[in-house]
Amino acid sequence: MATELDNAKYISFITYKKDGTAVPTPVWVVPFEGGYAFTTEDTAFKVKRVRNNPAAAAKVCSLSGKVKADATEFAGTAEVLAGEAAARVSGLIKRKYWLAYSVAIAPGQLWRRLRGSGPATHTAVKFTVTA
Repeated sequence: MATELDNAKYISFITYKKDGTAVPTPVWVVPFEGGYAFTTEDTAFKVKRVRNNPAAAAKVCSLSGKVKADATEFAGTAEVLAGEAAARVSGLIKRKYWLAYSVAIAPGQLWRRLRGSGPATHTAVKFTVTA
């Protein structure tokens, strides 16, 4: 695994539209089974792009998605995870980002339950660096 990504709090996860246009998205990330993973809603466009084209890239970034000019871009592939694997990624994310998760994510989940909407359907995406 790439050391820069191992120590990253956030990465700019880059997926590609059908026309080849790169779309960077800042995400929380955790090391996971030989790669890096994050959670997202299953209806997110990045999930649709990964399903259409598994080619992806990643760069270390800030919370706001700013990437330093000298940041290394790591090419790789991405896959959508569901079920037990997605639940494990979610647990790792909660553990690593416990304070931010408590402030940013948990209240929305509580609100959905109070409204009777049930929990949002989440999935995970795993990014694996290719040599």
